[in-house]
Amino acid sequence: TNDLSYYCDCANEKYNSFQGTVLVRAWQGWTLQGSYTYQRQWGGGWGYDSNYYFLYDRAAGDGYSNTLPRGQITLAQTYDIPFGHGRKYGANMNKAADVALGGWSLSGITTFYTGFGFSPSLENYGSQGGQPNQGPTNRPDLGSGNPYAGAQGNRNQWFVGGIGGAFLIPAANTFGNYPINTLFGPHFIQQDLTLAKTFQLSERFSFMLRTDSRNAFNHTNLGGPNGDVQSPSAGQITGLAGGAYMRSLQFSGTIKF
Repeated sequence: TNDLSYYCDCANEKYNSFQGTVLVRAWQGWTLQGSYTYQRQWGGGWGYDSNYYFLYDRAAGDGYSNTLPRGQITLAQTYDIPFGHGRKYGANMNKAADVALGGWSLSGITTFYTGFGFSPSLENYGSQGGQPNQGPTNRPDLGSGNPYAGAQGNRNQWFVGGIGGAFLIPAANTFGNYPINTLFGPHFIQQDLTLAKTFQLSERFSFMLRTDSRNAFNHTNLGGPNGDVQSPSAGQITGLAGGAYMRSLQFSGTIKF
């Protein structure tokens, strides 16, 4: 059993949230089911050299999760447009007009969440030297500046990098103390829509015409920025968020009998 060691890379996690829901049932043709969540997850293993922190300094390695947004809203809605035979308006329109204009339903899902957390990083300790050989050697110190002050706030420069102000180089042969995952990337918002109508061809046969639009308003949902504060491209965003799509349309018809 000589030289046999066992290390448990296990973490303590704490999750707190506020969750609320709203429900509207068929109010004048409108049905809504919505939810809101505000959440925080705190624990070990979320940034920099987690193995070092697990083994030598658990408290210094504690931070926020980067897998959960702080706030999230989801709205699922259906609206029977009140126009056409059997509806509030246009009940007496002729059959041809009703075929074209009446009986449509609009539904959609709205997804919104705040940006995911991320941590800034260092490449080296600069001319000062003294960068440790092991451990979380890429963690800066927390400065007094605001990393968002003066930034363009877009894909070109989400935050301002550089040394001094918001980000400092730790003292020689020490590790940084910047709080883990306390910078946040862009928020995410997407609206999916469906427009549909069922044509009753006979007592037995019906035909549904449907249009589905994913990301109907073609909103660009950006991914996380370059967190290397010593890079010339610090704060730049070059990709889309996970699960993001540009607008797409799908047309379909379904016969039921």
